[in-house]
Amino acid sequence: MNIKTKNERTLVNIIKFGAVIPILLLSVIFTYIFIQYKNEELKKEIESIKTRYMNQNKKSVQDEVNRVIKTINYEIEINNEELKQSLKNRVYEAYAIAHTIYKDNIKYKSKDEVFQIIKQALVNIRFNDGRGYIFIDNINGIKLLQPLNKSFEGRDFSNFEDPKGYKFVQKIIETIKDKSESFDQYYWYKSKEDKTAYEKLSFYKYFEPYNVAIGTGEYIDEYTQKLQNSIIEKIKRIRFDDNGYIMVFDREGKYLSHFQENKIGIDGFEVKDKNGKYFVKDMVNFAKINGEGFFSYIASAKPNGENKNRKKISFLKYFNDWGWTIGAGFYLEELNYEITQKQQELTQKYELIIKKIIFISILVTILLVLFSFYISKIIYNKFNEYKNEIKKEVDKTIENEKMLIQQSKMAIMGEMIGSVAHQLKQPLTLISTSNSLVKLNREIENFSTPEQIDDALENIDSSVVNLATTIDNFKNFFNPNKVKSVFKIEDLFNKTFILLDYQLKTNRIEVVKEINNLEFYGYENELLQVLINIIKNAIDVLVKKDENRIIFIEAKYKNDEITIKVKDNAGGVSADILDKLFLSYVKTEKNEDTKGVNLYMTKQIINSIKGEISVSNVEYEYKDQKCKGAEFTIKIPFQSSL
Repeated sequence: MNIKTKNERTLVNIIKFGAVIPILLLSVIFTYIFIQYKNEELKKEIESIKTRYMNQNKKSVQDEVNRVIKTINYEIEINNEELKQSLKNRVYEAYAIAHTIYKDNIKYKSKDEVFQIIKQALVNIRFNDGRGYIFIDNINGIKLLQPLNKSFEGRDFSNFEDPKGYKFVQKIIETIKDKSESFDQYYWYKSKEDKTAYEKLSFYKYFEPYNVAIGTGEYIDEYTQKLQNSIIEKIKRIRFDDNGYIMVFDREGKYLSHFQENKIGIDGFEVKDKNGKYFVKDMVNFAKINGEGFFSYIASAKPNGENKNRKKISFLKYFNDWGWTIGAGFYLEELNYEITQKQQELTQKYELIIKKIIFISILVTILLVLFSFYISKIIYNKFNEYKNEIKKEVDKTIENEKMLIQQSKMAIMGEMIGSVAHQLKQPLTLISTSNSLVKLNREIENFSTPEQIDDALENIDSSVVNLATTIDNFKNFFNPNKVKSVFKIEDLFNKTFILLDYQLKTNRIEVVKEINNLEFYGYENELLQVLINIIKNAIDVLVKKDENRIIFIEAKYKNDEITIKVKDNAGGVSADILDKLFLSYVKTEKNEDTKGVNLYMTKQIINSIKGEISVSNVEYEYKDQKCKGAEFTIKIPFQSSL
C-alpha cells in the first residue's frame, strides 16, 4: 500500500468516525451547560419568589399596623372633641339651672340666699360614673362650691399649684375677668383621700349675677381608658389574609390584644420561645427604641394552624401616647411551602427537557454515524472516479461561468433599458425583464432552471399587484377609509428587496441592514412604495460610481416612533436643491450628484400616514474608509406593538 492509498483510507476513516466524537462531546457539553443554566435559573426563580413574598407580606402587615394607628389617632381626636363637648354641655346645664333659680328668686330673696339655693341645686349633680361634679370659684380664686371636699370651700386657691407647678386657678380668674368661657388642663385629686393628682380637663363659664365661674372637669385617664377598651375590642376582631391578626402589648408587656383569648391580660415579659428568649420583652424594647420596624422571632401558634414553633416576621410600631406596641406579622413556613412547590415543578420540567435533549443527542449521533458510514463507503468506491472527473468538472465550471457572465450581460442590458422609467414605470421594468427571461427559456432549451422561471413568474405577479396597488394608492392618498393592517417591519423590507433584487444584484450594490423586527399597525402598501422609491433613487445614483456601491438601511424603535434611515455613499445631494428636494416642481434626474427621481409623491405618502421625511448629506466611515452620501430619514408614529 503506497502512501497515497494510505492517505485516502485515512481520509475515509476520518469522514467515517470523525463526526462521532465531536457530536458526543458537543452533546455532553451542551447538556452540562443546559443543566447548569437551569440550576442557576432555578436559584434565581427561588430568590425572586422569596423577594416577592417578603416584599408583598411586609407591605401588607405594615399597611395593617399603620391602618390601626391611623384609626387610633382618629378615635382620639373624636374622643377629645366628644369629651370637650360633654363637659361644655354639663356646665351649660348647670348654668341654666343657676340662671333659672336666680331669675325666679331674686325678687323675693337676697342674693346670698339665692346663691345658697343655687349651691343646693348643684351640689348633688353627678355624672361620668360619679366622677363628674359642678364647682364654683369667684374672681379672687376662692372656691365657693366643691361637692367632693367641703373643706376646700371658702379657701383661697388663687396661688395653688398642681404637682407640675401650674397655677390653674388663675385661668378661672382670667375667665371671670374676661366674662367668657374656656377649657384648661391641669392635675387634681380624684377624692379627698387620694394623695395622687391626675391630669384633668376642665371647662369654665362665667356667671354674671355673682361674678363667678361655674365649671366641671373629667380625668383624662378615665376617659382614655374607656376609649382604649373600645379600641381594643375593635382590634381583636381584625383579620386579614389567612392568618393575619393584630397584636397589642402595653409598656409592661401585658397582652392587650391577641387571637388567643387566654393570653389577654397575662405578662408577656415572662413568656419564652423554644430557644428560651423572652421574645415579647424583646419586641416591646425594639419598638420603644426604634419607633417602628420589622422583627423576626419564633411564634408558637397561628390562627389557622396547629400549635407548633414556626418562624415569623412582624412589623411593630410604638404608639407613644399610650405606651402600646402594635404589631402584625406573617409566617415564613408559607414561603417555604411555595418555594418547595415551585422547585418540584421546575425540577420535573427540567428533568423532562434534559431527557429529551439526551434522547435527541443520541438519535442525532446514531444518524450521523450511519450517514458518515454511508458517505465513507461512497467515497471509498468512487474516490478514484472523482479524481478523474475533477478536471472535467473544472472545465465544465469554467464554461458555466462564461455562460453566467453572458446571461448577466443580457440582464444588465434589460435593466438599463428599464431604468429610465419613474415611479409607476418601475414595476413595468421588472415585468418586462422577467417576461424576457421566460421568452428566452422557450427559445433556448434549458436556458433557465424551473426555479428561475418560477421566480420570474412570481416577480411578474408581484409587480402587477404592486403596480395596481400603487396606482390605486396614489389615487386615494387622502382617503380616510384606507385599511390598516398588522405587519412586521422586517417582512416589509423583505418584500422591498425581492422587488429590487434584480437591480441590486445587477449593479453590484451592497446592502448593509440593521432592522429591528417589530410588529406595526399601519398602511403596508404605502410604506412599501416609499421604500422602493428611496432605494431605487439610491440605485440610480450609485450606478454612476465605479465600485464600492453601498446602501445602508436602518430601522429602529425609539421614543414611541419607528425611525427608518436609508443612506448611500454616492457623494450626496447638491446643496442648492437639498432644501427643495420634496417640492412638486423639483426633478433631479438631470442634476449631477443627486438621486434623479421626483420625491414629491413620496413625501405625500409619508404625510398621509402622519409621518415625517427629511434628507441630509452625511459623512461617515465604513470599514476604515471615509464615505459621503445622502441620508433619508423617515419617522412614523408607532401605532401598536402586538
